[in-house]
Amino acid sequence: MNAAKLLRKLRYEKKLDSGQAELLLNLQERRIISVHRELRFFLYIGILLIIAGAGLTVKQYFINLGDAAIISALTLCFAAAFIYCFARGNPYEGGEVASPNIAFDYILFFGCAFYSMDVAYIETQYHLLGDLWENYLLVSVALFFFLAYRFDNRLVLSMALSTLAAWFGFTLSGQRFYFENYYRLYAIAYALIILCCGVLLYRIDIKKHFLDIYLNFAAHFLCIALLSGVAEYKILSLYFPALLLACAALAFYSVQVRKFLYVLYAVIYGYIGISIVIVDQIHRQTFLLFTYFIVTSMLVIGLIFKLSRRFKENQ
Repeated sequence: MNAAKLLRKLRYEKKLDSGQAELLLNLQERRIISVHRELRFFLYIGILLIIAGAGLTVKQYFINLGDAAIISALTLCFAAAFIYCFARGNPYEGGEVASPNIAFDYILFFGCAFYSMDVAYIETQYHLLGDLWENYLLVSVALFFFLAYRFDNRLVLSMALSTLAAWFGFTLSGQRFYFENYYRLYAIAYALIILCCGVLLYRIDIKKHFLDIYLNFAAHFLCIALLSGVAEYKILSLYFPALLLACAALAFYSVQVRKFLYVLYAVIYGYIGISIVIVDQIHRQTFLLFTYFIVTSMLVIGLIFKLSRRFKENQ
C-alpha cells in the first residue's frame, strides 16, 4: 500500500481528520512544495550582498562620508540588529531552540558582521590599541560565542571560531591558507582546543547540536596542518602517520554517528596525503605518475559513491 492510499484509509477510518489528511495528501502528491530552504538561501545571499555593499561603500567613500558618519551608521546598524534579537528572541535553553522567524538568524549574523566592520574601521582610523589590536579579536570571539549560544545560531558560532582562528594567526593570502608566519603546530593546537571545547560542551549537555560545527573546524584545520607537514617532510616524519590516524578517527566517528560527511573528509585528506608521499617517490616517471592519478582518482570517486549509497541505505 502506497502512502496516498494509506492516508485515504486513515481518513476513512477517522484516525485523521479531513484537514490533516488533505494537507498530507497534498504534500505527498507534490501539490504543495516547501520553499523554506530556498527562502533561507536567498536571505543569506541578501545579507551577504548588504554586508559586501556596505564594506565597499566604506572603502571607496570614507573620505567624503567622514569618520563620524561611518562609525555612527555602522554602530546604529549593529545596535539595532542586537536590540531586535534580544527583544524578539526566544528564552535561552540548553537544547536546540527554534528561531522565532525565518529572518532572525540572518539579522543576528548581520549585526555581528556590522559590529566587526565598525571595530575594524575604528582601529584602522585611530589605532587605539596599536600593536595590541589582536585584543579586538578576543573581544569579538567572546561576544560571538555569547550570542551564538544565547540565540542558538550556527552562523554566529562559525564566525566566533573563524575569528578565534584569526587571533591564532591564520589568514588568507590570495586564495590559500598559509602557515609560514605561524607554525603549523599552532594550527594543530587550535584544532585540538576547539575539538576539546566542543566535546566538553557536548558532554555537559550544552547545545549538543553545535558539536558538528566544532568538529568541522577541527577536522579541516588539523588535516590541513598535517598535510602541510607531509608536503614538507614527506614520509620521514610523524605528520604522515598522524594524518592517517586522524583520517581513521574521522572514518570511525562517521560510522558511529552515521554521517557521510566525515568519512568523505577522511577519504579526501587521506588520498591527498598518500598521493603526496607516492608522487615524491615516482615523480621522475611521467607515465607511472599519470597512470597513478588516473587509476586512483577513479577508484576514490567510485569509493565515495559506494560509501554514499551505503550510508543512505543505513539511515
